[in-house]
Amino acid sequence: MALQPNQGKQFQCPPADPIMTDPERVVRDFYHPQKVQVIHPIQIVNRHHCVPVYEHVYTCTETDEYCGTHPHPHQGMLRK
Repeated sequence: MALQPNQGKQFQCPPADPIMTDPERVVRDFYHPQKVQVIHPIQIVNRHHCVPVYEHVYTCTETDEYCGTHPHPHQGMLRK
């Protein structure tokens, strides 16, 4: 019995030429802090208000009254 070629051996395909596809784009995003000044202008307004504050001032008058024994003090004193 004559041996057939590759008889008793595992069959192997010859190497194929590689197939090249179009490249796929992979984007990796990296975020880095970036300082940005945010300016908040402040305007200070000084407002002045007059507020009534009561200051109590008392005036004083003084009079003399005659309180004698005479029945009519407005007529004057009697002489002895």
